[in-house]
Amino acid sequence: MNNNYIIIGDSITYGIGDFEIGGWAAMFKNYIVKKHNSKECSNYVHVAGFPGATSTDILTKIDSILKSFKHEEFTNTVILSIGVNDTQEFNGSQKNSIEQYKANIEKIAKCVMDNDCNMIILGLTRIESDEKFLWKPNKYYDNEIITEYDRDLELILSYDAELEKLCKNNRIKYIAM
Repeated sequence: MNNNYIIIGDSITYGIGDFEIGGWAAMFKNYIVKKHNSKECSNYVHVAGFPGATSTDILTKIDSILKSFKHEEFTNTVILSIGVNDTQEFNGSQKNSIEQYKANIEKIAKCVMDNDCNMIILGLTRIESDEKFLWKPNKYYDNEIITEYDRDLELILSYDAELEKLCKNNRIKYIAM
């Protein structure tokens, strides 16, 4: 079976900070490609990681990402890892409200499904420290807020009527981080 994976996310997906391997998406790509010891590659992995991206940013890019990387003759699976930057407190408020985040995830999922792709949504990763950045004192992450956004993502995947229908057909999986 020929698989085409399209990994979409933020700086964590891009691999910021992992100077040896290039992050989890690069590790996944290496695993998938090395899995087959032949000169013909039957699996592809495309990484579309955008440092600083929020769900709003990905929503504006999703059509062009899918147009660029979707392969008609392969089983296409989108792996979405987005949301930590939505929770980022910047000048006293989150970049995206939890309501906006939920709406964006729903629209992204609909677009992915409309393009006949399978979908995996990764839960939000926690950060090492809740402290503000020394070089940007008006910007910081808070693990309690990240957990709240992540918990609500699990809820919308389980209970929201539109996404519940999408999940029931087994084309969307949720993996808690």
